[in-house]
Amino acid sequence: MEKLASEAPKGNFGIQLIFIFFGVASLLGWNALLTKLDFFIYFIGGMKPSTSFSFLNFILNIFFQFLLIIKKDLFPLKCQLISGIIGSIFFLLAIPISTMFLPKDSLINYLVTGGLVLLMGFINALASGGFFNYVSYFPLEYIVSFSAGQGFSGIAMNVLEYLVLIFAGGQEENLIILRAWIFFGVSSLILLICLLLLCINYNSEFSKYYLSKKDEIPEGSLVERESLMSEEGIITEVNEKDKNKSSKENNSKACASFITLFKKIWDLDLIMVYIYIVTFALFPNASIGQNLFNLGEYNSNTIIIIYNVGDTIGRYLVKLLPNTKTFNNIICINRSFLLFTLVFNFYCQDGLELDLTLTSILLILNVFILAVTNGIGTTLCFGIAPNQVEDEYKGVAGTSLSFFLIVGICLGSCVNFGVEAINFLYKN
Repeated sequence: MEKLASEAPKGNFGIQLIFIFFGVASLLGWNALLTKLDFFIYFIGGMKPSTSFSFLNFILNIFFQFLLIIKKDLFPLKCQLISGIIGSIFFLLAIPISTMFLPKDSLINYLVTGGLVLLMGFINALASGGFFNYVSYFPLEYIVSFSAGQGFSGIAMNVLEYLVLIFAGGQEENLIILRAWIFFGVSSLILLICLLLLCINYNSEFSKYYLSKKDEIPEGSLVERESLMSEEGIITEVNEKDKNKSSKENNSKACASFITLFKKIWDLDLIMVYIYIVTFALFPNASIGQNLFNLGEYNSNTIIIIYNVGDTIGRYLVKLLPNTKTFNNIICINRSFLLFTLVFNFYCQDGLELDLTLTSILLILNVFILAVTNGIGTTLCFGIAPNQVEDEYKGVAGTSLSFFLIVGICLGSCVNFGVEAINFLYKN
């Protein structure tokens, strides 16, 4: 019996695994730079990479993600995804190479490396915004797999950092460079695998079925009239004046379309901003600034991997939790108490000078709860938003949330200055 055109093709575990790789690819480039901050601090410590890298990344990232919302067809989706991955590979290699081969802590090193990080913000916008656009057309289980992949991205980078530290530990410059070559080389190889999987999956019948929704043309539109053909095969002529008029109207309506979209998912957009304000007010800088069982050079990576594991668990938990706005709002607003518990932990470590084991356990609990609720809130937002808009705009809804996610990170990083100031006061 011939398969009905409207029947959705069946997915399988292999496709879910591919979507996990897509999640890895969407954030791996940026996660890799953050994981190797010690390398950049060694060569360009005066640039304060732990702070400057984030703010340089925000400039073009926010601008282009906003453009991708306003003009949803700015780049063909497939081109955007492939360019995002290839660009991530390029910058993953170019940034550390410029850092290690230019004079250490020199102005030229600051300018070149900073410029590359700035440009990487554009690539991060393509990769993150593109993948969020892409997965928004698929059922929730694949959105969850993609979201979990973003958590795995951080885990993979920190496990890799552990391995290179075990293989070539030490603070000698040649060992620091060797670790960087291994780390960024393996990271690029992972992205190459993601690129191959993307090329295979994008043209599969499974993807074509769901992506066909984004290409549906409203009845009576100019594009539809241009494509109509008479019985003799002659393309219907469209008046050039009408075409130009329509093009101008489409451009003038871009902002109005964004406002219309925002009205439908404004609450999810704002919740996304709030999720990341709370998260980045505390993580990574404020969290890894605390002591953890006297682990030395493994201290920061251990805290980061605890966060990434909790974040990934939270993304998978969405399958078992109510997929409603109300539940998501409760989770995301109540996690605000973590702002106070982490500051209290500063006081325990530096003011009361309690036992390091006790304060370390409190720190782990704080970071783990912060991470789990981050994963739940983020995934629920991306799971709910596509169902609030027409099929044609599902991808734009995903890109919109990606944009507000970056805005939340930016604002959260600003709040982090205040949290760090409190930490400084307790230490002094």
